[in-house]
Amino acid sequence: MTDEVCTDNAGIAECTCNATTYLHASHSEIVPTTQCAGTEMTVSLKKCLLQRFQYSITGIHFNTLNPNCTDPTYTDVVGGVSVIIAQAIPVAGYCGTEMTINTVDKKLTFSNVLYVPPDTSSGLIISSSLTIPFSCTYNLTMQTSLLTAVHPILREVPLPSANGSGPFTATMAAYMSNAFTDPYTVDTPLTVGAPLYIGISTTFSDADVFSLRADKCVAAPSSSPSEPGVLLISNGCPVTDAVDVQIIHNGVSLEVMFQIVTFAFQDMSAVYMWCDISLCKKTTPNTCGCSSS
Repeated sequence: MTDEVCTDNAGIAECTCNATTYLHASHSEIVPTTQCAGTEMTVSLKKCLLQRFQYSITGIHFNTLNPNCTDPTYTDVVGGVSVIIAQAIPVAGYCGTEMTINTVDKKLTFSNVLYVPPDTSSGLIISSSLTIPFSCTYNLTMQTSLLTAVHPILREVPLPSANGSGPFTATMAAYMSNAFTDPYTVDTPLTVGAPLYIGISTTFSDADVFSLRADKCVAAPSSSPSEPGVLLISNGCPVTDAVDVQIIHNGVSLEVMFQIVTFAFQDMSAVYMWCDISLCKKTTPNTCGCSSS
Protein backbone atom coordinates (compact mmCIF):
# COMPACT_ATOMS: atom_id res chain seq x y z
CA MET A 1 0.00 0.00 0.00
CA THR A 2 1.24 3.51 -0.78
CA ASP A 3 -0.15 5.37 2.24
CA GLU A 4 0.37 2.80 5.01
CA VAL A 5 3.35 1.14 6.61
CA CYS A 6 2.86 -2.54 7.44
CA THR A 7 4.96 -4.69 9.76
CA ASP A 8 4.89 -8.37 10.64
CA ASN A 9 4.01 -8.93 14.27
CA ALA A 10 4.32 -12.66 15.03
CA GLY A 11 2.84 -13.53 11.66
CA ILE A 12 0.09 -10.91 11.84
CA ALA A 13 0.32 -7.89 9.54
CA GLU A 14 -0.14 -4.59 11.34
CA CYS A 15 -0.59 -1.48 9.22
CA THR A 16 -0.54 2.16 10.26
CA CYS A 17 -0.85 5.33 8.21
CA ASN A 18 2.36 6.73 6.78
CA ALA A 19 2.55 10.17 8.40
CA THR A 20 4.49 11.64 5.47
CA THR A 21 2.04 10.69 2.71
CA TYR A 22 -0.48 13.46 3.35
CA LEU A 23 1.78 15.79 5.35
CA HIS A 24 1.23 18.70 2.95
CA ALA A 25 -2.33 17.78 1.93
CA SER A 26 -5.30 20.15 2.23
CA HIS A 27 -8.94 19.64 3.16
CA SER A 28 -9.91 20.06 -0.50
CA GLU A 29 -8.27 16.71 -1.27
CA ILE A 30 -10.92 14.89 0.77
CA VAL A 31 -13.04 13.91 -2.23
CA PRO A 32 -15.57 11.06 -1.88
CA THR A 33 -16.12 8.44 -4.57
CA THR A 34 -19.68 7.18 -5.01
CA GLN A 35 -20.48 3.89 -6.72
CA CYS A 36 -23.95 2.63 -7.57
CA ALA A 37 -24.65 -1.08 -7.90
CA GLY A 38 -27.96 -2.87 -8.19
CA THR A 39 -28.09 -3.88 -4.55
CA GLU A 40 -25.86 -1.32 -2.83
CA MET A 41 -24.61 2.28 -2.82
CA THR A 42 -21.11 2.99 -1.54
CA VAL A 43 -19.15 6.11 -0.64
CA SER A 44 -15.36 5.74 -0.38
CA LEU A 45 -12.89 8.07 1.37
CA LYS A 46 -9.13 7.81 1.88
CA LYS A 47 -8.76 6.57 5.45
CA CYS A 48 -5.30 8.00 6.14
CA LEU A 49 -6.28 11.37 4.68
CA LEU A 50 -9.20 11.49 7.12
CA GLN A 51 -6.90 10.61 10.00
CA ARG A 52 -4.43 13.29 8.85
CA PHE A 53 -7.10 15.90 9.63
CA GLN A 54 -8.21 14.05 12.78
CA TYR A 55 -11.58 12.76 11.66
CA SER A 56 -13.28 9.96 13.58
CA ILE A 57 -13.21 6.77 11.54
CA THR A 58 -15.50 4.97 13.97
CA GLY A 59 -18.08 7.77 14.17
CA ILE A 60 -19.11 7.84 10.51
CA HIS A 61 -22.87 7.49 10.06
CA PHE A 62 -25.74 8.12 7.65
CA ASN A 63 -28.59 10.62 7.93
CA THR A 64 -30.25 8.93 10.89
CA LEU A 65 -29.79 8.35 14.61
CA ASN A 66 -31.80 5.13 14.51
CA PRO A 67 -30.02 2.62 16.78
CA ASN A 68 -30.97 -0.17 14.34
CA CYS A 69 -28.70 1.42 11.76
CA THR A 70 -25.34 0.11 12.95
CA ASP A 71 -21.84 1.05 11.79
CA PRO A 72 -22.14 1.10 7.98
CA THR A 73 -18.40 1.21 7.22
CA TYR A 74 -15.61 -1.20 6.40
CA THR A 75 -12.02 -0.78 5.19
CA ASP A 76 -10.52 -1.94 1.93
CA VAL A 77 -7.53 -1.29 -0.31
CA VAL A 78 -8.23 0.31 -3.70
CA GLY A 79 -5.36 1.05 -6.05
CA GLY A 80 -2.86 0.59 -3.26
CA VAL A 81 -4.62 3.15 -1.07
CA SER A 82 -6.41 2.30 2.17
CA VAL A 83 -10.02 3.49 1.99
CA ILE A 84 -12.97 3.46 4.31
CA ILE A 85 -16.24 2.56 2.59
CA ALA A 86 -19.74 3.38 3.80
CA GLN A 87 -22.38 1.09 2.32
CA ALA A 88 -26.12 1.74 2.01
CA ILE A 89 -28.95 -0.22 0.42
CA PRO A 90 -31.10 1.48 -2.24
CA VAL A 91 -34.32 1.10 -0.25
CA ALA A 92 -36.47 3.98 0.96
CA GLY A 93 -36.11 4.40 4.72
CA TYR A 94 -32.89 2.40 5.05
CA CYS A 95 -30.69 4.39 7.45
CA GLY A 96 -32.36 7.63 6.36
CA THR A 97 -32.32 6.91 2.61
CA GLU A 98 -34.96 8.83 0.66
CA MET A 99 -36.44 7.85 -2.69
CA THR A 100 -37.82 10.00 -5.50
CA ILE A 101 -39.50 8.79 -8.69
CA ASN A 102 -39.32 10.48 -12.08
CA THR A 103 -42.39 9.13 -13.85
CA VAL A 104 -41.45 10.88 -17.12
CA ASP A 105 -37.96 9.40 -17.46
CA LYS A 106 -38.87 6.19 -15.57
CA LYS A 107 -36.06 6.72 -13.07
CA LEU A 108 -35.65 6.01 -9.36
CA THR A 109 -33.23 8.10 -7.30
CA PHE A 110 -32.10 7.10 -3.80
CA SER A 111 -30.30 9.75 -1.75
CA ASN A 112 -28.70 9.98 1.68
CA VAL A 113 -26.11 11.98 3.58
CA LEU A 114 -22.87 10.67 5.07
CA TYR A 115 -21.55 12.43 8.18
CA VAL A 116 -17.89 12.24 9.21
CA PRO A 117 -17.38 13.80 12.67
CA PRO A 118 -14.06 15.10 14.02
CA ASP A 119 -12.04 12.98 16.42
CA THR A 120 -12.38 14.54 19.87
CA SER A 121 -10.36 11.95 21.80
CA SER A 122 -7.34 14.25 22.19
CA GLY A 123 -9.40 17.20 23.34
CA LEU A 124 -8.21 19.23 20.33
CA ILE A 125 -10.55 19.72 17.33
CA ILE A 126 -8.90 20.91 14.12
CA SER A 127 -11.62 20.03 11.58
CA SER A 128 -15.35 20.62 11.18
CA SER A 129 -17.72 17.74 10.52
CA LEU A 130 -17.91 16.58 6.93
CA THR A 131 -21.37 16.45 5.36
CA ILE A 132 -21.38 14.37 2.17
CA PRO A 133 -24.67 14.09 0.27
CA PHE A 134 -24.78 11.27 -2.28
CA SER A 135 -27.35 9.66 -4.55
CA CYS A 136 -27.79 6.86 -7.06
CA THR A 137 -30.25 6.79 -9.95
CA TYR A 138 -31.63 3.58 -11.42
CA ASN A 139 -33.92 2.75 -14.31
CA LEU A 140 -37.43 1.83 -13.24
CA THR A 141 -37.42 -1.90 -14.04
CA MET A 142 -39.23 -5.01 -12.97
CA GLN A 143 -37.08 -5.36 -9.86
CA THR A 144 -36.63 -1.71 -8.89
CA SER A 145 -40.35 -0.98 -9.25
CA LEU A 146 -41.03 -3.42 -6.41
CA LEU A 147 -39.15 -1.03 -4.12
CA THR A 148 -41.79 1.66 -4.75
CA ALA A 149 -44.86 -0.47 -4.07
CA VAL A 150 -46.51 -0.85 -0.67
CA HIS A 151 -47.04 -4.56 0.03
CA PRO A 152 -46.60 -5.82 -3.56
CA ILE A 153 -47.88 -9.26 -4.46
CA LEU A 154 -44.61 -11.16 -4.74
CA ARG A 155 -42.62 -14.15 -3.56
CA GLU A 156 -38.85 -14.46 -3.18
CA VAL A 157 -36.94 -17.74 -3.01
CA PRO A 158 -33.23 -18.67 -3.00
CA LEU A 159 -31.94 -19.86 -6.35
CA PRO A 160 -28.87 -22.14 -6.31
CA SER A 161 -25.98 -20.75 -8.32
CA ALA A 162 -25.17 -22.19 -11.71
CA ASN A 163 -21.50 -21.20 -11.64
CA GLY A 164 -20.49 -22.13 -8.09
CA SER A 165 -20.38 -18.58 -6.75
CA GLY A 166 -23.22 -18.88 -4.24
CA PRO A 167 -26.99 -18.57 -3.98
CA PHE A 168 -29.05 -15.81 -5.57
CA THR A 169 -32.61 -14.55 -5.17
CA ALA A 170 -35.45 -15.17 -7.58
CA THR A 171 -38.58 -13.01 -7.35
CA MET A 172 -42.01 -13.54 -8.91
CA ALA A 173 -44.52 -10.69 -8.91
CA ALA A 174 -47.76 -9.62 -10.58
CA TYR A 175 -47.90 -6.46 -12.71
CA MET A 176 -50.68 -4.34 -14.19
CA SER A 177 -49.20 -3.80 -17.67
CA ASN A 178 -46.64 -5.15 -20.11
CA ALA A 179 -44.22 -2.42 -18.97
CA PHE A 180 -43.65 -4.55 -15.83
CA THR A 181 -43.04 -1.41 -13.74
CA ASP A 182 -46.45 -1.19 -12.00
CA PRO A 183 -46.73 -4.10 -9.55
CA TYR A 184 -50.04 -5.14 -8.09
CA THR A 185 -50.31 -4.72 -4.34
CA VAL A 186 -52.45 -6.58 -1.83
CA ASP A 187 -54.91 -3.68 -1.86
CA THR A 188 -55.35 -3.53 -5.65
CA PRO A 189 -58.53 -5.23 -6.94
CA LEU A 190 -58.27 -7.78 -9.74
CA THR A 191 -61.00 -8.19 -12.35
CA VAL A 192 -61.79 -11.54 -13.98
CA GLY A 193 -61.13 -11.35 -17.72
CA ALA A 194 -58.53 -8.58 -17.46
CA PRO A 195 -54.92 -9.14 -18.55
CA LEU A 196 -52.47 -10.03 -15.77
CA TYR A 197 -48.71 -9.86 -16.26
CA ILE A 198 -46.37 -12.16 -14.33
CA GLY A 199 -42.68 -11.35 -14.05
CA ILE A 200 -39.89 -13.51 -12.64
CA SER A 201 -36.42 -12.06 -12.17
CA THR A 202 -33.19 -12.95 -10.43
CA THR A 203 -30.21 -11.20 -8.88
CA PHE A 204 -27.92 -13.63 -10.74
CA SER A 205 -25.58 -11.46 -12.83
CA ASP A 206 -24.03 -13.67 -15.53
CA ALA A 207 -26.51 -12.77 -18.28
CA ASP A 208 -24.00 -13.43 -21.07
CA VAL A 209 -23.90 -17.17 -20.35
CA PHE A 210 -27.13 -17.99 -18.50
CA SER A 211 -30.84 -17.31 -18.92
CA LEU A 212 -33.76 -17.72 -16.56
CA ARG A 213 -36.42 -20.19 -17.70
CA ALA A 214 -39.85 -20.97 -16.33
CA ASP A 215 -40.10 -24.69 -16.96
CA LYS A 216 -43.60 -25.16 -15.53
CA CYS A 217 -46.22 -22.85 -14.02
CA VAL A 218 -49.46 -23.92 -12.35
CA ALA A 219 -52.35 -21.91 -10.86
CA ALA A 220 -54.25 -23.55 -7.99
CA PRO A 221 -57.08 -22.62 -5.58
CA SER A 222 -54.96 -23.21 -2.46
CA SER A 223 -51.48 -22.44 -1.15
CA SER A 224 -50.38 -26.06 -1.51
CA PRO A 225 -48.29 -26.79 -4.61
CA SER A 226 -49.65 -30.33 -4.68
CA GLU A 227 -53.24 -29.11 -5.09
CA PRO A 228 -54.68 -29.87 -8.58
CA GLY A 229 -54.86 -26.71 -10.64
CA VAL A 230 -54.58 -25.19 -14.10
CA LEU A 231 -51.40 -25.77 -16.09
CA LEU A 232 -50.15 -22.48 -17.56
CA ILE A 233 -46.65 -23.31 -18.80
CA SER A 234 -45.16 -26.71 -19.56
CA ASN A 235 -41.60 -27.36 -20.82
CA GLY A 236 -41.21 -23.62 -21.19
CA CYS A 237 -44.18 -23.38 -23.57
CA PRO A 238 -47.61 -21.79 -23.01
CA VAL A 239 -50.54 -24.10 -22.30
CA THR A 240 -53.78 -22.53 -23.52
CA ASP A 241 -56.24 -25.36 -22.95
CA ALA A 242 -58.11 -23.56 -20.15
CA VAL A 243 -56.59 -20.10 -19.80
CA ASP A 244 -55.13 -17.78 -22.43
CA VAL A 245 -51.36 -17.67 -21.83
CA GLN A 246 -48.89 -15.61 -23.85
CA ILE A 247 -45.13 -15.88 -23.36
CA ILE A 248 -43.35 -12.53 -23.69
CA HIS A 249 -39.84 -13.59 -22.56
CA ASN A 250 -38.76 -17.00 -21.36
CA GLY A 251 -35.26 -18.40 -21.46
CA VAL A 252 -33.76 -15.44 -23.34
CA SER A 253 -32.56 -13.26 -20.45
CA LEU A 254 -32.55 -13.17 -16.66
CA GLU A 255 -36.21 -12.08 -16.70
CA VAL A 256 -39.25 -14.21 -17.46
CA MET A 257 -42.39 -12.39 -18.58
CA PHE A 258 -45.75 -13.82 -19.52
CA GLN A 259 -49.36 -12.71 -19.70
CA ILE A 260 -52.52 -14.51 -18.68
CA VAL A 261 -56.19 -13.59 -18.56
CA THR A 262 -57.27 -13.16 -14.94
CA PHE A 263 -59.57 -15.94 -13.77
CA ALA A 264 -61.03 -17.31 -10.54
CA PHE A 265 -61.94 -20.69 -9.15
CA GLN A 266 -65.59 -21.08 -8.24
CA ASP A 267 -66.34 -20.28 -4.59
CA MET A 268 -62.64 -19.43 -3.96
CA SER A 269 -61.37 -15.95 -3.13
CA ALA A 270 -57.75 -16.40 -4.19
CA VAL A 271 -55.60 -17.94 -6.90
CA TYR A 272 -52.09 -19.20 -6.09
CA MET A 273 -49.43 -19.54 -8.75
CA TRP A 274 -46.40 -21.83 -8.68
CA CYS A 275 -43.51 -21.90 -11.15
CA ASP A 276 -40.56 -24.26 -11.48
CA ILE A 277 -37.65 -22.16 -12.70
CA SER A 278 -34.05 -22.86 -13.65
CA LEU A 279 -30.92 -21.20 -14.94
CA CYS A 280 -29.94 -22.61 -18.30
CA LYS A 281 -26.88 -22.14 -20.47
CA LYS A 282 -27.48 -20.14 -23.62
CA THR A 283 -24.80 -22.17 -25.38
CA THR A 284 -26.72 -25.43 -24.98
CA PRO A 285 -29.35 -25.82 -27.73
CA ASN A 286 -33.01 -26.44 -26.86
CA THR A 287 -32.61 -25.92 -23.11
CA CYS A 288 -33.56 -22.28 -22.62
CA GLY A 289 -36.58 -21.51 -24.75
CA CYS A 290 -39.83 -23.28 -25.41
CA SER A 291 -39.01 -26.95 -25.95
CA SER A 292 -40.92 -30.19 -25.99
CA SER A 293 -37.87 -32.17 -24.90
